[in-house]
Amino acid sequence: MQISQFFLNGDIKGAIAYMRDHEEFKDILPAYVAIFEDCEYRAFDIPDILNDILRLYQIYFRDTFYCGLPEAEAADRLLTQLKVLLGVPDAEDGLLTERLQSVFEANGYHALFGKTQGYYGPYIWKDTVPTVYRVELPGGTAEYTVNILKGFVFRSWMDYLTFGRFGTGGWASPDGTINCVEQAYDFESERFLVSLLKHEAQHTVDMKKFPGITPAELEYRAKLVELHYSGDLGLLQKFLSEADESRKDDSHAIASARIKLGFADTDQTKLSCIRTRALELLHAHTKEMEEKYGKQETASNG
Repeated sequence: MQISQFFLNGDIKGAIAYMRDHEEFKDILPAYVAIFEDCEYRAFDIPDILNDILRLYQIYFRDTFYCGLPEAEAADRLLTQLKVLLGVPDAEDGLLTERLQSVFEANGYHALFGKTQGYYGPYIWKDTVPTVYRVELPGGTAEYTVNILKGFVFRSWMDYLTFGRFGTGGWASPDGTINCVEQAYDFESERFLVSLLKHEAQHTVDMKKFPGITPAELEYRAKLVELHYSGDLGLLQKFLSEADESRKDDSHAIASARIKLGFADTDQTKLSCIRTRALELLHAHTKEMEEKYGKQETASNG
């Protein structure tokens, strides 16, 4: 569907014009007209002070994605107005973020501020539920904790522009914990059970076992684990399309280049062949890692 291109490019004027020309958008068009043409911003079922803050972000979205104001100028306007609203007109950005955080927390909400893909936009949600999963891996079972984030009020700019159709599915905390937006995941899907859980759990196991392991080695092993468990023939093709050994700083591209090499002689149309080959490559790589970093967890100095 072509309209998604307007959203990905942050072109709301273009999106509205496209909707006016296409009958299938007649139900959603008035909501866009109300916000972007008539400045009738959304109000959420939250305390007034929180709505006042989120309204400033909505004005910033309109300035940037509809009026075409340069992002730096729109951002400057947003930050100035937030500081005035919170009574800290001269605050540095760090202090402003702390102040915003504490206002939301005082009202019973979790909040994350900053930029996503170059634009400001907060994530505001009600509950963080740490959930422990027992994850089966080729080397045994591991436990892995994921924070499930529930009750979202606001999910940054892409979610806002598309009324929830697109948006961030999650992120990693500074301590490495994965946070999953509940509404963005089907928790029975392979995307969650394999591409997220098994992938991340394998990282955790490998970092303990081989303290000096490089990001590219980590990604290579986690991708092999995905391929061993996946029921999707398209996954290998996705990895192959990302392969690029010239991108030395991109651990995913380097890992995928090694996968391309490893699967060169494998029948890529048969899942059973892909799964078997993935396990063979993983076992071979484990031997390589043990020689490089030492076999016991204590045998390595990192």
